[in-house]
Amino acid sequence: MLGGGTRTGFLSDVVLQVLAVPLVLWAGWRLLDVPLEAGSRRARGALLVCLMVAALPIAQLVPLPPELWRALPGRTDVVDTLAAAGLEVGWLPLSVVPTGTWLSALAVLPPMAVLFSVLQLDYAERRRLLLVFLIVGVLGAILGLVQLAQGQASPLRFYAFTNPTETVGFFANRNHHAALLNCLLPITAAWIIAALSKAMRTGSIWSRRATPHLTAAIIATLILLVAIAAQLLARSRAGLGLMLFALAGALVIAYAIPSGTADPRPGARRSGVLRVFNWLLLVVVGLALVLAAQSAFDGIRGRLIADLLADGRIPLARNTFDAAMAYMPFGSGMGTFVQVYQSFESAADGFTFSYVNRAHNDFLELWLETGLPGLVGMLLFLAWLARASVRVWRRGLPGAGHENNLLGCAAALVLLLLLAHSAVDYPLRTTALMAVFASAIAMMIEPVGKSLASGRPSNAAIATEEGVALPEVSSMGQAMGPSTGFRAATPPSGGWPEAWRARQHSDRTDAPG
Repeated sequence: MLGGGTRTGFLSDVVLQVLAVPLVLWAGWRLLDVPLEAGSRRARGALLVCLMVAALPIAQLVPLPPELWRALPGRTDVVDTLAAAGLEVGWLPLSVVPTGTWLSALAVLPPMAVLFSVLQLDYAERRRLLLVFLIVGVLGAILGLVQLAQGQASPLRFYAFTNPTETVGFFANRNHHAALLNCLLPITAAWIIAALSKAMRTGSIWSRRATPHLTAAIIATLILLVAIAAQLLARSRAGLGLMLFALAGALVIAYAIPSGTADPRPGARRSGVLRVFNWLLLVVVGLALVLAAQSAFDGIRGRLIADLLADGRIPLARNTFDAAMAYMPFGSGMGTFVQVYQSFESAADGFTFSYVNRAHNDFLELWLETGLPGLVGMLLFLAWLARASVRVWRRGLPGAGHENNLLGCAAALVLLLLLAHSAVDYPLRTTALMAVFASAIAMMIEPVGKSLASGRPSNAAIATEEGVALPEVSSMGQAMGPSTGFRAATPPSGGWPEAWRARQHSDRTDAPG
């Protein structure tokens, strides 16, 4: 709600950064205290990567000797300018704009706090966190509709430089609002599929036991409808194109059953879930098109015709590529794009009366600012994402039930959507979408800590996932049935009584609620 600005230095971003500092320290310390096992190794790897990301802008601020600084690529013009002014080159950092690099270093604090924290949430807590995300996303969509109804002078547009004729929600830019709406689609679809699956497992979809699950499916369907209608009204070309990809991904999620998860929808039940979801998706898309027909289609057609004939992203990309090559292999420094780009643009680019604040291609901009280290880091992250996505879609997450694995598959789609959008815009330069990106990364890694210390799901998680109520467990390790008094608890087969007892007392919060 606060991190929708498109540049560093907003007061709302400063508030988030201040709040993130204690959370980063606390959550990072807890991660270091986790026993080194399979899941915690991945979490420790994420911790190490985050520390390297934070260390990069700090390293770019270390003062260098004059002789070494002169030898850096891209500094010739600065040296000549200083010489013409009669000044000597002193000890200077690698970054050509140190203030921008400091602000970039602070900007990574909120997503780091989110990543470290979500890694330590169990599956039930992660689902509750996603509920918060869905609620805020719907509020942003409704806010955008109110902004459109109030017109260009709406006081609910929170940024001075914004898109006055489209919906922007909590953001300054319609493209970033559209990116958030697209992130809602796969998560909401996973929720609908899980709710329908649970309703059909009760025996009859019209039974009283199925009512809560059907209610959840209906609410999630309404969220899907609002998100699609708001996407049409945002009139973002990239948002509209990626919405089609998100809806196709939602259909694929309906068929996703990782091999590590028992299929809770055998036979007719599974085909029933797929059939109902397919019809729901068609109805929702049709209703969204009808709702937005009066105000969206003319604007969308105008945007496509006008912008495609005179799109400035091609000269932006060309100039950014030239600048990145000129500053190889160390880059110009994080947060230096605006100042560096000005020396590579020309009047022929068509931006004579415009202010270029971003490259509209985050991969090129990051390459310019970080050089070879950033290029290698991006390639390594894409390789990790490919491997993690295959693992989640094929085998699922350790100890996760079908619903949690569906949400893990949805998180993979969220990452792909944001990365694809970053190729034509800069959504990950906003604090809000950086936090969404970080939480999606954590959703693809199993929880660390006591909830999965034994490598097996807790009894409570298994029972609740299958819709079976567990009896209350006393502090003496006895189970009390509803009408049979006290009886001794029998450990499950497999020979791990100590771990079983520990989970009976400590993992009661792991059960999905």
